[in-house]
Amino acid sequence: MHTQKGYRVDYYLLHTGRTEWASLNDPKDDAPPLRYLRLSNPVDIISCIECYADPQIKKRLEEDFSGLAAILDEEEIKAWKKNLGRQPDHG
Repeated sequence: MHTQKGYRVDYYLLHTGRTEWASLNDPKDDAPPLRYLRLSNPVDIISCIECYADPQIKKRLEEDFSGLAAILDEEEIKAWKKNLGRQPDHG
């Protein structure tokens, strides 16, 4: 929510999912191909600000974004799509 004097964040929408390495050929003859993580099975995760601030969650997100470890594996993605209507559990 934006106001004249600032803004307030109620949640974060994280666009993530299964990725795979891909490459693009640089048009320059002497340049190596550019490698990047292509999002092959996208999943949107909505996180409240309290959960997003948790150090363990931040670490998992950083690992996911850098390609070190995926937040969701194939079975979790299938389960997530099956349970789209369920509300998050903030324990």
